[in-house]
Amino acid sequence: MRTLLSLFIMLYSLGISAAGNPLTTDPVPEQMFPPSIEELTFLSGESRLSGLLYIANGKGPHPTVVLLHGLPGNERNLDIAQVLRRAGFNIMFFHYRGAWGSEGDYCLNTLVDDVAAALVFLRSHTTRYRIDGRKLSLLGHSMGGWAALAAARKDVGLACVGALAPANLGLMAEGIRAGEPNAISFLDYADTLFMLRNFDGKHMREDLLSVPPWQLDTRTFAPGLRGKSVLMVAGENDVVLPTESMFDPTVAAYKREPGIKLHHFTIPGDHSFSWSRIQLTELILDWLQNDCR
Repeated sequence: MRTLLSLFIMLYSLGISAAGNPLTTDPVPEQMFPPSIEELTFLSGESRLSGLLYIANGKGPHPTVVLLHGLPGNERNLDIAQVLRRAGFNIMFFHYRGAWGSEGDYCLNTLVDDVAAALVFLRSHTTRYRIDGRKLSLLGHSMGGWAALAAARKDVGLACVGALAPANLGLMAEGIRAGEPNAISFLDYADTLFMLRNFDGKHMREDLLSVPPWQLDTRTFAPGLRGKSVLMVAGENDVVLPTESMFDPTVAAYKREPGIKLHHFTIPGDHSFSWSRIQLTELILDWLQNDCR
């Protein structure tokens, strides 16, 4: 019996339940509470934002992860969402205001407000969507990683926040002020993003220069993350947001801050972890299973 119990504990720590490995095995749907997907809208300010909720198998209530996309949101990481749902997590995915059909104008300075509105929506609909309102987590990629860290520092009810190849808007703002070519290239890129309403390089510059850079710098978020479990993952071949400038200094700042339970990894892969999706998903799954449910 002790051997069987030890085996179960080991499998659980790897994200493998009695129903099978969520990386490879679909669940047997419960008759009354099968997995499902719900289209939803919610308000942020006066704008309606569109999204989806992947609801896990079973009555729950389920721990729930808000999945935040980057700029502009071409990579949505929904392969990870499906694995996490099979592991028993609900996953909310949405588009910020002005992005991909959500109402309003896209603005870097309102991303955190949109994330906060998503959390309010989830906490207001726990029964309807089988949500455990005490176990909400944020998981963001690129610009969404910045938004996840920025929002988590303001929400005392969140226990977990994950950032995958996160941007540091403070460093980007400093680079634009200094005329650095890499920073200016982001302004040129913004001019191509027709799927973002009323947003271009000019608006991006205005957003980034409207507040002091330190207010946007992920390193300064450390005090607000005390008491939380923080996952940080970077791709060692990331040329969009290079690890040595965007990632490593933030990890170092979080290491110095007492009270942050930090997990940090640099793994093979580009900015979207194109050839390390399984490794990335395993890291996220292990973190969520152990710290966030």
